[in-house]
Amino acid sequence: MPHKILLLEDEPALHTLYRRVLEMNGYEVHSARTLAEAHEALDRDRFDVFLADLRLPDGDASHLLLERREQLRQAGTQVVVLTAEARYRDMLEAAGYEFYFEKPISLNMLTAFLERLLTSQEHDASENPKGPSQK
Repeated sequence: MPHKILLLEDEPALHTLYRRVLEMNGYEVHSARTLAEAHEALDRDRFDVFLADLRLPDGDASHLLLERREQLRQAGTQVVVLTAEARYRDMLEAAGYEFYFEKPISLNMLTAFLERLLTSQEHDASENPKGPSQK
């Protein structure tokens, strides 16, 4: 079963590019272009990875990440932030989100990172079958 990724990106060209590359690499990609769509997706499904742009037409996704932090942690969802603004780094790290990439990002680097991240997550799950580790 392919890994499920929620992609939150409002820029149409980037959204299409990320989606195509992720699907070509075998991921099941679910799309959100607004905070409202991301909230809906998180309410109805569980994802292995949440790839999130922060600046969106209907607000700042950092608030969504803070609101949903416990839900995402309990679900074992890895959050990877993709943004053009470095000013969020300290806030995200303080909230426990350590995976942060500044745009533009190499697609090869992103897919290689996701592969390592998900392989590591699977390894951790096999060592702790009760679910994500409590940190």
